[in-house]
Amino acid sequence: MLVSRFKESLGKSKGRQSLYAHSLSSTQIALQVAQMAGERPGPRLDRLVFATFIHDVGKLDPNFQAMLDAVSKGEKLPAKKVKHEASTFDYELPQLVLGSKEEIQKELQEALGYRLDLASLDGAMEHIWAFAVSHHGLFYLSYERGRDRVLRPLIRRQWTSFYPNEERRITLVDLLFEYHPLGGLVMISDLVASYCYEKGKDYQALFGQTRSLGELVEMMIERADEVEEARDYGVKETMMLVGGGLR
Repeated sequence: MLVSRFKESLGKSKGRQSLYAHSLSSTQIALQVAQMAGERPGPRLDRLVFATFIHDVGKLDPNFQAMLDAVSKGEKLPAKKVKHEASTFDYELPQLVLGSKEEIQKELQEALGYRLDLASLDGAMEHIWAFAVSHHGLFYLSYERGRDRVLRPLIRRQWTSFYPNEERRITLVDLLFEYHPLGGLVMISDLVASYCYEKGKDYQALFGQTRSLGELVEMMIERADEVEEARDYGVKETMMLVGGGLR
């Protein structure tokens, strides 16, 4: 199931970090950030924690795995290059996530001591998919009705474009409002986990330098040039959006 797939797959090319290790560290950071923000246990936190753990499920795309493998070995990149967020709905990955809820629940309990109530996820999967799709600020979730009249979730990139078959959408901005002040939790946790791993830093030291969620985001904005290395999605600008209204 998903946990074993994560353990067998690459999450980072540097040091060939497993997808499981990255996902777990991101979730651990998310819990600490949520505590810093004063978030109490409950359905909302359950959804955010689950979303953080599965946010990189698109990295299971074989094409993305081939890219990470090539970079880790210093080889030429494959001809087909993909953005992993855009693969969230490919290769039956949603079915994999949905079929692994109990496994994820058990793993979070054993690894982090976090008790996830699966009932909290009822009716929340649209937001959980949106967190996965939008966690780099590049894509959003669009619900469009095809010629067969079936409403399906699609991943779109141009926020300012409207599609004739689109009936509704969920963007990063929607999540920021809906889950304020933790609408950017998945993005922040992923970024901190990646930054600390790639730079050999202890994320606890970062938390030791900040007293609030707003200060943590401000620190990441100040270090954007360092964080931005090997990324192409405007970390500084995206974090400024996430940090709006935070103290």
